[in-house]
Amino acid sequence: MFSFQKIVFPMLLFFLSCQSPKSENAEEIIQKALHQSGFDKLSFSVDFDFRDYHYTLTRKPSFYSFSRSTIQKDVEVKDVMTSSKPLQRFIDGKVIQLSDSLQRVYSNSLNSVMYFFQLPKPLQDTAAINELVGAVVIHGDTYWTLKVTFKEEGGGEDFQDEYRYWINQKNHEIDYLAYNYLTDGGGTRFRRAINKRKIVGIFFQDYVNYKPFQKFEQLDSLPSLFEQEELEQVSLIENKNIRVVK
Repeated sequence: MFSFQKIVFPMLLFFLSCQSPKSENAEEIIQKALHQSGFDKLSFSVDFDFRDYHYTLTRKPSFYSFSRSTIQKDVEVKDVMTSSKPLQRFIDGKVIQLSDSLQRVYSNSLNSVMYFFQLPKPLQDTAAINELVGAVVIHGDTYWTLKVTFKEEGGGEDFQDEYRYWINQKNHEIDYLAYNYLTDGGGTRFRRAINKRKIVGIFFQDYVNYKPFQKFEQLDSLPSLFEQEELEQVSLIENKNIRVVK
């Protein structure tokens, strides 16, 4: 049976995505999004809870520190990494020796949480390759479509992952994002921003996390699949008890 929505609407998305915007470029859009988010501040510290861990992010000019802590069997377990030192694990305040493989696992896990929490700040990383590929309409709003890939040098173990960010043309907020990843068997994810709030001048948001019915999907097709309710919700990404210190 002919479906106007399933045939004509994706064609419209493709047409819009092929329009090359003349008045903006990727760097300008990222800068506006960064300014809107408040993550362009030079110095600040943020504490928050995500699932079983308490996280702390500290940024100063030319320096950052990421840490997370939890209680396991009545003992504090804390991971700390900075711009100048690799990850260290502390058990009850004492540093312990980690194998290379475990250090890599813990580093990737901590980095992943901090990456999404700080968006759009990570889009300015030197390893990020940002490309503005056009515009698309999602639920009546027009978005810049930003394609992000990574250089092998400085891009980490996941440098082959590919991302899309849909940045609202009116307010420069990242309302949707998606990525294809290869670790742990790989797959495709699509996120919708929810629970937006500003705390001491910094913008935070949570996400509903979706996946397509097939394991891998073309990232540019995901807005259409989302509108047609052909994505499955898999989790909620909720950052709680956020506290900002300037």
